[in-house]
Parts: sequence; C-alpha cells; structure tokens
Amino acid sequence: MFSLKRGTVNVIRHQSYRKPAQRCGFADLVSSSAELVQSLHATTGLPWWAFIPMFTFGFRAITTLPIAISQRIRLRKQNSLRPLITATGPILRMKLAAHAQSQAQARQLSKDPLDSLKETLSYEKIVVLAAKENRKRQKVLFKKNGCQVWKSVLLPAVQIPVWLSLSFTFRSLTGWQGWHSSDRPLDPSLSREGFGWVTDLTYADPYTILPIVLEALALVNIEWNNRTLSLMRLTSKGKGNSRPTMFDAMINTSRIGVVFLMVVSSQAPAALSLYWISSNVFSLLQNVALDRLLPISYSPYMQYSKKTPVADAVSLVPVRA
Repeated sequence: MFSLKRGTVNVIRHQSYRKPAQRCGFADLVSSSAELVQSLHATTGLPWWAFIPMFTFGFRAITTLPIAISQRIRLRKQNSLRPLITATGPILRMKLAAHAQSQAQARQLSKDPLDSLKETLSYEKIVVLAAKENRKRQKVLFKKNGCQVWKSVLLPAVQIPVWLSLSFTFRSLTGWQGWHSSDRPLDPSLSREGFGWVTDLTYADPYTILPIVLEALALVNIEWNNRTLSLMRLTSKGKGNSRPTMFDAMINTSRIGVVFLMVVSSQAPAALSLYWISSNVFSLLQNVALDRLLPISYSPYMQYSKKTPVADAVSLVPVRA
C-alpha cells in the first residue's frame, strides 16, 4: 500500500546526507605557516641563521611597524591635548566650590527648616565630581581629535598573536615537543645551517649565550619603554605620581616574565631563541627610531638640567615661530 520506488529512496538518502565541514585548527595553521617559511627559505637560498633574522625583520616591518607609527602619532596628539585637560581640573573644582558656597548661603537665609538639613558638598565630593567631569571631557576631546585611548590596544592585539604564531612556527620546524610532532614538518637543513658554536639549530645553546643575550635585550626594551611612556604619567606639577598604578604593575610583570623567558630559552632550540632575539632587536630599533623621529615630550613643563645656566624664567618657555 505504502510502497516507495528504489529510485525515490536513493534520492531521499542522497538529499539527507551532508558532508561534515572540515575544521581548521590551530595546529593546521601552524603547519601551513611552517610550510610557508620553508618555501621562503628555499627561495632565498640563505642559511637558517641568516634567514631567521631577515624574515623576522621583514615580517615585523609589514605587520607591526605601521601600527606602531600610528600609535606613536596618536600618543603625541594625546600629549598635546593634556595641558588643556590639566587646566580644566582647577576650573571645575572652583566652579563646584562656588556652587556649594552659594547653596550654603542660600540655606542660611532660607526660613524653611528642611533646607538646613540638606547636605553641603564637601571637599572630597568636589574632587570626585571634578575628576569624573574631567575624564568625561577628556574622552570627548580625544574622540573629537581621533586619538581615543582604546586604540592603544591595537598594537598589542596584533603584536602578541604575531609573536606567538611565529614562535609556534619555528617550534614546529625544529620538532621541539609539539602537538602531533610526528605529523609536523621538520626541516633537516636546520641541523646543518647553524653558526659559530651553535652548529645545530634544533638543539639548545650549549653555552647559554643566546638566552643571556635574549634576557639583556628584553630588559633593555622594557626599561626603554618605561622611560618613554613615563612622560605620559606626569602630574600637573610636572612630577611623577608616587602611587603605584596599573602601568607600574605591567612593567613589573614584564620584568618577571623576562626571567621566565630566559629559562624557557635555555631549553628551547637555538632557532627559536634566534627568532626571539631578532624580534627583540627589531623592537629596540623601532623604539629608538620612534623616540628620535616622533618623540613624546611633556608639553607644560620643559625638562632642563640644574647645571644649565638660566638667565630668567622666560628662557624656560619654548618660543613658537
């Protein structure tokens, strides 16, 4: 009664079957990246000890350098607007204090007994309200000039994934304790194209020279950035804030992370340590070049040495043409 033809059943089965979608995992991305690096290495014909720094410099120049330049320009614009924001704080506090004083005088003259029970703005509340309003105006001012604070996360949002992806790529090429290491590409030329005392780049540095160089470069980078960005943290009096901030916590965490990186580098293949050193050298050269070409300075107060003779106060003020 309810019979179906064989062709109809085949059509129904064919339509109900769906091929499972292929997922592209992190291991597949690392393998593809390793194959790309191998192809570039074969194209250039350079030994691995020279190719790794050259590849690192070229890749960083394409991916992170334009974002770093854009961020430095944005920081300079923010710093040029900070004098206006700093000058707004005392004015806001003065207006709030005058408003509180007028309210207190009005309550004294009022005959309503309920007015005398109303709370007067204290100094602490005035400071808090002025700070909130100042931050609100700073946000509006930065947005109007296209230098919002949230854009500062763009550089680490790109730089950290780039560093991690290339680290896993060179780790895969050396076959160093990776996931599914038997399926990962291992370039045998890494064992022959070493340098100096490191003839095999798939093994760790036997004299621990590369980890020490890596630690020194990483510390120089951290202290250089700390010195540069500390100019952004000056108070309205031209002095640094004595209280610890989130920036101080990040710097201290980075210093501790350098020790951890050195320990890992002492056990990692020399090719991976060479990549980390090349990346730190590029970062240091980038920071030095940006500080020379696009320096960050604190506008309201000039930094001068006490040994420098000063004729009068006018000589401390920069003259604009």
